[in-house]
Amino acid sequence: MADPLSDEYAAAERLMREAEAKARAATGEPVPPRGWSVPGDERTPPPFDLAQIAALIESLRGVVPSELSRQLADALRELLIALSGVLDWYIARLEPSEPEADDVEDIPVE
Repeated sequence: MADPLSDEYAAAERLMREAEAKARAATGEPVPPRGWSVPGDERTPPPFDLAQIAALIESLRGVVPSELSRQLADALRELLIALSGVLDWYIARLEPSEPEADDVEDIPVE
């Protein structure tokens, strides 16, 4: 006895191949991997939001035992120190370096 779900899956695959073949015949081009999306139509992921992480930590504060809370606070402190170090290093790379002083030699004029 055949599985009805696999039969439906096979039918869907067949319909998809037929639609791709019709589209290829109409345009002469293969169907792009994401269909007929246009450039710039991609959705950008939301920016990183530190407030969400802070809210999560704040909500867990009353639930976790005090020892674990202290360990998490220490880990967070270490993470922030490391992040500060990375930012300091990167800012130092971005700042223009001082130009090297040229050697100046006094030439006597007679």
